[in-house]
Amino acid sequence: MRKIIVLFLPMMFLLSCGIDVPELNVSLRPPMGLSVKYITNSVRIEFWGFNDEDYFSGYVVFVSDRYNEIVDPVKSISEKPKIPDLNTRQLPTFSVLPESRPKLYIFEIPLDAIDDRGSYAFLGRIECYVAVAAYSVSKKIFSPLSNITNVVLTN
Repeated sequence: MRKIIVLFLPMMFLLSCGIDVPELNVSLRPPMGLSVKYITNSVRIEFWGFNDEDYFSGYVVFVSDRYNEIVDPVKSISEKPKIPDLNTRQLPTFSVLPESRPKLYIFEIPLDAIDDRGSYAFLGRIECYVAVAAYSVSKKIFSPLSNITNVVLTN
């Protein structure tokens, strides 16, 4: 019995010495050089992206007619107004495979996806603010937002 105690106590001490398993830094790179252009009935979004992480899923587009909704520091990035995938209605807006080098991405979003309430259709002209972030479905994380740019929508 004494041998068990002599072996057990040092082993318990070594196992409970308080060293935690280090957590890996899980992050994504933000898109760069965002530009947005209005084209009849859609918006063209262009930016450079580079995410080679295996957990990277694609990019999420954030759109609002109020600048403060996108830059609001109180809201987390997941609470900001975003556009889901047009087919699945889930994030990311655009699914993209990881790339081994920077790539220029060009996407078009129809106006009805930008405002599913349809209120833009009745206005002659409205200014919208747009930003993009990289997204991971498996980790449920966003990169920091890209630069925020504006576009004027007309009908």
